[in-house]
Amino acid sequence: MKKLILALTVMALTSNAAFSQDEEPELMPASHDYIMSLFEQCKSDAIEDEVSESEKNSYLLTCINDELEASYYEQIKVLPKA
Repeated sequence: MKKLILALTVMALTSNAAFSQDEEPELMPASHDYIMSLFEQCKSDAIEDEVSESEKNSYLLTCINDELEASYYEQIKVLPKA
């Protein structure tokens, strides 16, 4: 009987450990309005950080995606149309 209880305990602990691993949350797409608000905020940041015109698009995309990632939204691949 003790072996059966021990076996059940081990099974419970190992199955719990398997399911307790951190799963990546399923990311939802952000609304267009939210992305546009991030776009405007990042444009202001780019001016403040004195980003050159040649680096501006890359800066904006990285800035927006950083904010989206922090809010558990899907990242974007291209900048939104202003």
